[in-house]
Amino acid sequence: MASLVLDQYLRCPVCMDFFADPHRLPCSHCFCKRCLEGVRQHCLSFNCPECRQLVILDYKGVDGLEKDRRLAAMVDEFAHQQQQSRVCKEHKRTVEGYCETCAVLMCGRCFFSDQHSGHVMGDVDVVAKRKRDEISSDLAFIKGKVNSILSDSDVTVQSQLCALQEQITAEFEQIRQLLRQKEDMLQLEAIKLAEKACHGNDKIAKAQELKSKIQALEDSISEDGVSFLQNTTELKERLKIEKKLVTSLDAEYSDTHTSLPTLKHGDTELFLMSFRLAPAPDPRLRIRKSSEGSEDLSYRLATQHVESSKHSAKLSFHTNLVLEKEMAPSPAVHAATFLSSGYLVLLDLNSTLLLFDDNYALLHELKLEDKAFDVTALSDHMLAVTIGAAKRVELIDVKDETLQPNGKIELDTECFHVSCIDDKIVTGNGSLVSFFSVKGARLKTIIMSGMIQSLYISKSHRKMYLNIRSEFVLCTDMRGNREYKYKHDDLQEIGGISADNRSLAYVCGSKSNNVHQIGPDGRLVRIILSRENGLTKPIFVGFDSTCSKMFLIEKDDTLKEAVKVYSMNY
Repeated sequence: MASLVLDQYLRCPVCMDFFADPHRLPCSHCFCKRCLEGVRQHCLSFNCPECRQLVILDYKGVDGLEKDRRLAAMVDEFAHQQQQSRVCKEHKRTVEGYCETCAVLMCGRCFFSDQHSGHVMGDVDVVAKRKRDEISSDLAFIKGKVNSILSDSDVTVQSQLCALQEQITAEFEQIRQLLRQKEDMLQLEAIKLAEKACHGNDKIAKAQELKSKIQALEDSISEDGVSFLQNTTELKERLKIEKKLVTSLDAEYSDTHTSLPTLKHGDTELFLMSFRLAPAPDPRLRIRKSSEGSEDLSYRLATQHVESSKHSAKLSFHTNLVLEKEMAPSPAVHAATFLSSGYLVLLDLNSTLLLFDDNYALLHELKLEDKAFDVTALSDHMLAVTIGAAKRVELIDVKDETLQPNGKIELDTECFHVSCIDDKIVTGNGSLVSFFSVKGARLKTIIMSGMIQSLYISKSHRKMYLNIRSEFVLCTDMRGNREYKYKHDDLQEIGGISADNRSLAYVCGSKSNNVHQIGPDGRLVRIILSRENGLTKPIFVGFDSTCSKMFLIEKDDTLKEAVKVYSMNY
């Protein structure tokens, strides 16, 4: 092994032969003289074949470079040792063959010795070539695997880094926009108060003038009795006039007296924290009275409560569910979706679409020709239904409270689970998530870590939620990069999965008979429904467009399915 290593370092990187008359470049790399002559091609400047550093020669050319005599001596010594190594150790004769049985070199006498009788023998060069090819093949396989691992790791890191940079830029731009809105609101309040203050200055000037008149009246009162009684009628008239004036000034001045809003310590931190939590894109600011009577500008958190601690902020999400409607269609349904108009659409086992109004009265039915698997709302008046084995998606138009076929999208693969985002249809089949245009062109495909049992895409937060093998929930961004994996001992045989506009995921366990509410960090917030709430084997969960209603599809002990609609109060 040491000989092989030394052999590698005593070879010229250009011709891959042992160094012949080696010369050293200024960068300390050595090459054969004839190789350097070939590299420079009669020029006085060239780049080092190893490190690409620029080398400038003088008028002597390569001869002007330093000769590496020590390296030349090492090459000669190594060649001599190699020649000695080709001598049989036992008979001290030149090696003429190789015994593959004993794995030793042999001379002519060794061929006829009893020690190697009946062994497999061969020519040195032939055996060496065969074994060299075997080792080279194994090395090529290992090298290919290593390069593949390094390439995949580099691509993954780069894609995650790009996604993180884009997310940071987008989120902080929104934060800056919210801060600018908050600043504009405060500036507007300040301008209004300044206008009132200017108006108040005029009233103060009038009050000063009135004060001087009051002083004159007081002087009249202090006169002697005769003069005072003579002017009493006049004084009363003047007092009556001044009283009306001061009453008017007092009313007007009270309208201009407004305390400035104060920003308490920590308001900005609370504002930024609430930006991450609040569902609405615009800040809902209000000015409220504090206990001291002054006005306090704060950010109103409609659905979240933030408790400050020394190290972190604890989040609690308050959601009250009220059972609004329970239906038991026949035959049973296995998929559903809400339209933005409030209409509910069910897909039953006979591939029939059922349209209900916001009072859950049946409006229309549409029987599809082929076996339908899943349904989703592309817009407020368009549905997409997957016809799995037929490799197509059927478009259904919701118009005038009826369901009307509106075309078909032919795909290049089977499609079962379906969702949509940005006018793109997203399907789940096996372990693949495929993105298609409305014309059926495949845009991209993402390979997941297991069989996809259900799929949901949050349009507001641009996240994918996947039920993998009914064992765990996988949340990823739109590139398939994992954000969290959720698996809980009290969540068994996962069915449907959905999310609201607060980045909270909802997943139902048909065997554990419950619905888990998962926070944006991938941790359990709470179990919102269970057997104690009358829940029986939930298999599907979803929301309307405003996330004010949640619907569940569940089975009872006789395998009959029911649809329950809950109103959600935050």
